[in-house]
Amino acid sequence: MEMFRRTYADINLENLIFNWNQIKKIAADDRFICPMIKANAYGHGDVQIGKTLEKEGANVLGVCLIEEGLLLRASGIKTDILVFRGFDKRGAEKIMEYQLTPVVSSWQQIQHLEAVADEPMKIHLKFNTGMSRLGFAPSEAEKLRQYFSNSKKLKLKAVLTHFTSGEDAASALGQSARQTQVFSQVFDYFKDMDVYAHLLNTGGIVGLAQLQSGPQIENPNKLLLQQKWGFRPGLMLYGYTGNELQGPAEFRAVMSLKSVVNNMRRLEVGDSVSYGSTWVAQRPSYIAVVPIGYADGIHRLVSNRGYALLNGERVPIVGRVCMDFLMLDATDVVEKTTPEQWVEEEVILFGYDDKNNFLSATEQALHTNTIVWETLTSVGERVPRHFRGLKKT
Repeated sequence: MEMFRRTYADINLENLIFNWNQIKKIAADDRFICPMIKANAYGHGDVQIGKTLEKEGANVLGVCLIEEGLLLRASGIKTDILVFRGFDKRGAEKIMEYQLTPVVSSWQQIQHLEAVADEPMKIHLKFNTGMSRLGFAPSEAEKLRQYFSNSKKLKLKAVLTHFTSGEDAASALGQSARQTQVFSQVFDYFKDMDVYAHLLNTGGIVGLAQLQSGPQIENPNKLLLQQKWGFRPGLMLYGYTGNELQGPAEFRAVMSLKSVVNNMRRLEVGDSVSYGSTWVAQRPSYIAVVPIGYADGIHRLVSNRGYALLNGERVPIVGRVCMDFLMLDATDVVEKTTPEQWVEEEVILFGYDDKNNFLSATEQALHTNTIVWETLTSVGERVPRHFRGLKKT
């Protein structure tokens, strides 16, 4: 698509591959890994991310919706696709037709699959250990084991659960340790059925890496080390581990959200900027107008709080973010130059500039009182994704 507005998301596939290899190092060679590419690969572009991971050896890809799985199949992705949300009978038919693998969370879903399966179908079985959103009660584990031991249509491949607070996974005193304890007891019912178990999201993987790296952790959650728990990396694939979570492994941001200076305006003391006049110049100022706004995913809450990179320097976002524009106080960058020379100069809303200066999406999330997951997935459809590092075939 021809681009008349130089606002786009630069997707660095080399960084994606770097992160994928970091995850595999933590996992070693004999652990299930399901990279999560739901929600348009956290805003990065699910088809291209999926194809890249498939080429890099990913044996399974995780999505939420059947629709997401069908899009990946229509785009030529052949690897296993794990669908997490749930389904009705019509959804079960599509899962069967397109050879997707369902995560099953209720007896009704089992009945739907039994009704449509004309050959053995592999499934994953989810248990609720605290999230209270989807999944069977742990008390049903014995009954489910008996059912799948006798089922001729459904082949149980894995059991799973979902952490509510993966950030505390390294500690034996946290909610994750309590969930792991419950899930370990559930898994005991299925061990002799040649199944595996997965529960480690980004937070859980970081917790495991912390325990593996050797530093003394007070009250370590040894349960993380007692099984080869499977991985479901999401956020860390894209270069982040959460707003406050730190781990021993390095990850690189995959998305850089970029725009340019549309025009530069000179303001005198007392002049205001944008709707509501919430920012007023306290000195003669140069305001850079940037063609990106809340319709593109820059939350209005970042108004008068966040920053962008201009010429490698942090400059504040001033005035209220508009639907199509935001404004920067670029005075300290441009005051000793000719203002006109900054028109069309690159602006980084988060990610890297061409000199490798970096502004974290986590920081932008904190400025908007949200989480980095929302910041990434908010980048709108009208922002083109430009993929860098594509391998020629």
